[in-house]
Amino acid sequence: MIAEIGTQLRQYQAMVQANIPLQRVLETPSVDVQSKTNIVTAILEHTQSAPLLRNFVLLLVEKDRLRQLAAICLHYERMANDELQQVVAQVTTALAMDAQQRQVVTQKITAATQKTVQLEELVDPAILGGLVVRVNNVILDGSVRGQLARMRKTLV
Repeated sequence: MIAEIGTQLRQYQAMVQANIPLQRVLETPSVDVQSKTNIVTAILEHTQSAPLLRNFVLLLVEKDRLRQLAAICLHYERMANDELQQVVAQVTTALAMDAQQRQVVTQKITAATQKTVQLEELVDPAILGGLVVRVNNVILDGSVRGQLARMRKTLV
């Protein structure tokens, strides 16, 4: 249920962000709450959203908090990951990782966090080599660029 609500919330957010005229109508203070409620209700019925999500989004409309939807989605995802014992790890490498490297990195992060890891891979040739791992607010820089920067700082 937690993951399903998160998926539906992200889908709703993506739909609103993709439709600029809809976003403007929903965020404009001069449009009355009843009109916004009717629009959102029609959308949520069409997408067959869960009743809990429907009630929540309608509450956001009623309290004029729909502008904070992106922040709400981000916070919900963090809370859901905590509840489900999951963590999202962003791994930046100079070259794309192969399956074996991906498995080793995932195992190391799983061992360190004691949570199921969802790996997000980024490729940035500017790091020269190695990898940079970001889990929540912790960044582990094992890149060649980072090592050179630390060496320069030590020498200066």
